[in-house]
Amino acid sequence: MSNLSYKKYSGAGNNFLLVNNLKGELKDLHKITVELIEKEKGKNFDGVIFLEDSDIADFKMNYYNKDGTGDALCGNGLRCTMKYILDNKFSDRKELTIEAVKNIYAAEYKSDEFITIHFPPPKKIKLKFKLKVQFLQWWSLLTASYFDVGAPHLIVFIDNIEKPLVKLLDEVDIDNWGRNLRMHKDLMPEGTNVNFVEVISEDKSEIAIRTYERGVEGETLACGTGSISSALSAYAERNIQPPIKIHTRSKRILTVDFKVIERKIRNLTLSGPAELISD
Repeated sequence: MSNLSYKKYSGAGNNFLLVNNLKGELKDLHKITVELIEKEKGKNFDGVIFLEDSDIADFKMNYYNKDGTGDALCGNGLRCTMKYILDNKFSDRKELTIEAVKNIYAAEYKSDEFITIHFPPPKKIKLKFKLKVQFLQWWSLLTASYFDVGAPHLIVFIDNIEKPLVKLLDEVDIDNWGRNLRMHKDLMPEGTNVNFVEVISEDKSEIAIRTYERGVEGETLACGTGSISSALSAYAERNIQPPIKIHTRSKRILTVDFKVIERKIRNLTLSGPAELISD
């Protein structure tokens, strides 16, 4: 294990360790993940991606969160997987299919700054429901929305937080409030990822988000599925039109595009950068 080679990639600030497991020789992926993350301790890696062979697509992304939990979807990880495949010449095609959590995702490479992943419509949507929460010393009923786009996400617009009053995204106590909602009794047993959203410009279709990710159990600098869920929520709740630009904590911008045809979401895509940060 100590000699296992891997490469380091970033998808808009979402950082991963990429491992070649195309021959399927690596078995205890939970253990390997925990050991690799510990080896890189303090360097802000969110998980490990094992590139594997697939029976249903060109390749398979087998993603493990930094705590060793697997069977997870990661939108930014899919872009990094596409870049890793091309960088290492496992394929020279700019359009590929990648299996993840038993689904197939089409990936298109246009440039290092613009890799597009195609997503199916959300499995579940629940808009504008109430959750009883305690932020600081205040108990209140918070309006939130929920989307499952392969990973579960709770969406909270900061102007819906009244106790305490929040005017800026920077004022969100992400670790405490995020944990509070991630483990909320109404969302158990699986829990959820949590996204706090600030509308920057309705006219320009721009929002900013901060995400508390389960499995990481803290804030990440970007979240692909969180960006998709937040963009869909911005459309449904605030009538913000696609394509929607999402300003992430890393200051990088992700773009979510889709069409709504007969009240159904179609052609859902996530686009943004992916880069090798170290061999």
